[in-house]
Amino acid sequence: MTETLNPQIREIDYGVRSLRKLKIYPMSMSDQKKFGELFKKVIEEYLAQTPEGPMNQADLLPFASFIVKLVGDNIKEILKIITELRDNELATFFDDVTNTQMSQIIMAVVEENFESPSKNLIGLWETVAQLFPLERLSLPFSSDMDNGTSATSTQKDSEKED
Repeated sequence: MTETLNPQIREIDYGVRSLRKLKIYPMSMSDQKKFGELFKKVIEEYLAQTPEGPMNQADLLPFASFIVKLVGDNIKEILKIITELRDNELATFFDDVTNTQMSQIIMAVVEENFESPSKNLIGLWETVAQLFPLERLSLPFSSDMDNGTSATSTQKDSEKED
């Protein structure tokens, strides 16, 4: 019996001097949920410190720093989810991966686990909307609703007292 590998598995080359292959596995739905909850928690922490959030280009640097901290604080747990690396291998992994390679790994995770499903869900929504068109509810004009009980006066305004 032959095993069929998931076509969503990606391989990224990493290494400072000599390159090795790192398999990047897609996240399960439960792992995506955990990641989403972690991300939500971090955003809430950021907004608690900066309630107005990033308002302009100058505010984006602290926000980006906050996101980098999120990734940095949780990268080992994320790598355990998406790779076969374990604690003993992770120590040497960080000594042998460049920033560019790490950004490729992060991009692969985002594309595979968040961007692609989002596109699929948008396509699903469009298909469902075509199969089951919803009629827009329109409010009737007020003249159609007036049954003679309207309290609106049609008399001229009285003159204003001085």
